[in-house]
Amino acid sequence: MQALNLQPVFKLELNHKVTPGIVTIAKYDGTHACLTASAGYDKIIIHHPHGGMISGRAQRSLAHGEVSELNLSQAVIALATGPIKPDCNRDMLLIGSPTQILAYDVHDNSDLFFKEAPDGVNVIIVGYFGKYNNILVFVGGNSSVLALDWEGTEYFWNVVTGKVCSMMILDFDKDGENELLIGCEDSYIRVLKNNQFIMEIAETGPVICLSQISDVRFAYGLANGTIGIYEEGIRLWRVKSKQNAISLQWSGGNLACCWTNGRIDWRDEIGRVQRRVQMRSNAAAMLLADYRTVGMPDLVCISDRGEVLGYPPLQENMDSNTSSKKIASEEDRLAVTELLNKKQALLVELQHYEANVANVNHDQERSSTTIPTNTRLQVAVAPDSEEGCLQLAVSTNNETIVRVVLILAEGVFESGETLARHPQPGQLKSLLFVPLKPPRDVPVDVHIKALVGYPESEQFHIFELTKQLPRFSMYMLLNPSIVNTKIDSYVTFRIKERVQRICIWINQNFLLDEEIELGNEDTKELHVRFLCLRDKSYLDMDFGADGLVKFTTLDISLAGELVQSLAIYLNLSDLQSTARFPEAEEKIRAKMDVVSEIGETRHRLAAETAEKAQLITALLPAAQDAASYDLKEMLNRYKDVILLNEELLTSCHMRRATQEQAVASLKDLHAILQQAARLRVGKYAKAVIMACRTAVSDNNTEALVKILQAGDA
Repeated sequence: MQALNLQPVFKLELNHKVTPGIVTIAKYDGTHACLTASAGYDKIIIHHPHGGMISGRAQRSLAHGEVSELNLSQAVIALATGPIKPDCNRDMLLIGSPTQILAYDVHDNSDLFFKEAPDGVNVIIVGYFGKYNNILVFVGGNSSVLALDWEGTEYFWNVVTGKVCSMMILDFDKDGENELLIGCEDSYIRVLKNNQFIMEIAETGPVICLSQISDVRFAYGLANGTIGIYEEGIRLWRVKSKQNAISLQWSGGNLACCWTNGRIDWRDEIGRVQRRVQMRSNAAAMLLADYRTVGMPDLVCISDRGEVLGYPPLQENMDSNTSSKKIASEEDRLAVTELLNKKQALLVELQHYEANVANVNHDQERSSTTIPTNTRLQVAVAPDSEEGCLQLAVSTNNETIVRVVLILAEGVFESGETLARHPQPGQLKSLLFVPLKPPRDVPVDVHIKALVGYPESEQFHIFELTKQLPRFSMYMLLNPSIVNTKIDSYVTFRIKERVQRICIWINQNFLLDEEIELGNEDTKELHVRFLCLRDKSYLDMDFGADGLVKFTTLDISLAGELVQSLAIYLNLSDLQSTARFPEAEEKIRAKMDVVSEIGETRHRLAAETAEKAQLITALLPAAQDAASYDLKEMLNRYKDVILLNEELLTSCHMRRATQEQAVASLKDLHAILQQAARLRVGKYAKAVIMACRTAVSDNNTEALVKILQAGDA
């Protein structure tokens, strides 16, 4: 690994603090690259090293001659740039505030559009999408994704169940049209194609970074410090750090990762670190841009104190005559080191085997270091309705004991991805139970490492196994004859499929002691009942002889997961359904009432604030004029100004509280709307989203309820 001799090709100081994650590089005149960043609550700085002072609203900075400052009236949450204006190769600046989006032409000092965003603004990106011919602006909010054109016209809108943390445009399915990849706070990477989600990739933490590598590969970073690479939806590798990645870029055949503590490392295609540098302070951003105008993009790394460093691709830092030798020698050194490590491990293992053989030869009784050659590790998973979890049983097939069990499973344990069980010496047995509680209905690979030996052993044998939990493993099969309270929440639809294939789907996606089998080949219908281990609720699945399918459950989210899983298994491109979920319907009514009340309150507070601000504007000159002839009058006027200012501060706090309440209500409402869409597949799901958008805009609560029940029929 190269770390000490790596030097940047350029270095500069902005003399401004930079807000992490809110940085971009653009060509506002169509030729010269300018670094643009948030430098505080409501200030944007633009660095223009190639001349051409930014004019208009931006003012020259007193701290740096090549930096201009742009002051706004609201907080800067996100920045993005791109040539969104037709027939214009100049980049436009997109500024996201908590509830608004501004598209600004820096070169001409003009606004392209100003758009309200009630759901908030977290991420903004620019690019081509699907069949649209124009470059679109994508805005990720707290629970939705919005696409706009250069005039602010809405092209499409969709909902997600969590806050949007990152977005990226990529031709995911290689059909010649770009898809939108969305990284969410609920630990999913969602792929949006033609305003409908075609894939969801479950991860172990909020997805805060997404970056394209090639036509079929992309890199991702999580809030728990994990980074990795996917290829066509399959993860190639991942590594985990104590720090969080703030940016990922593909440069010179390596994945460059910038961590929050200012460390930058370059990794090869299998995740090995090739070189590493450390900035003098925490990192704010890392971008790929031709900032030197040499025809080749550099890695532009920015710290939170305004230090800017530029690093070229890996090959440019080596002498042209010896570059191939250095690369080859580095690879040879790594290979030799790896072989030496393997040799050392094999020698230690050989010593242990020789010691075991010596003990067996000198002592005919049971040895403390050896175990029978036929020892096997056995693993089973069974639902436990009393504890509300799955019991993972790890045992041996003889009198040996299980000393320690180490379980590695993604997203299962609250404290992390691993769990160790090591009983007290007096409680050692050949059978050990480990409770598992998967919080989400996703398939989970459980990797098991167990130390097996005898109670008096000092050295133990390591057994490794992998057990896969199906998607709906937290549901226990019950006898259909068990009587329970009637549930009036359900989703129903029709399919044309043999019941034998339905049995295969159930056997593959549920954890069963014995596979479900039909009594005879003439059976045309199937009825099964499950108990949810999380909340002790019931799930009934009825498959009729006429193709009518009915999922009865109180959980609308579970019903949507079942519909999507069955549709994928049966390869259904479109599926319409009818649903009845009284709790979700009442929640829609309650949230719509809250949103309507909050909207009225916000308008009233905004009007009162504007009126008081005008009064202050009028009182201040009057107070200044009174200072020349009546000091008492001046004091009275300044007292009025102070009282009005306190009222303005109170109104400001109220507006902030109502905004937070509105965002929370919209988030809950959008979650229900997405669940309603997941009860359908294909064009019917897309129609539900479009109809919901119209109903929300029109404040039509009953229309939303009807859409939930029957779709956009």
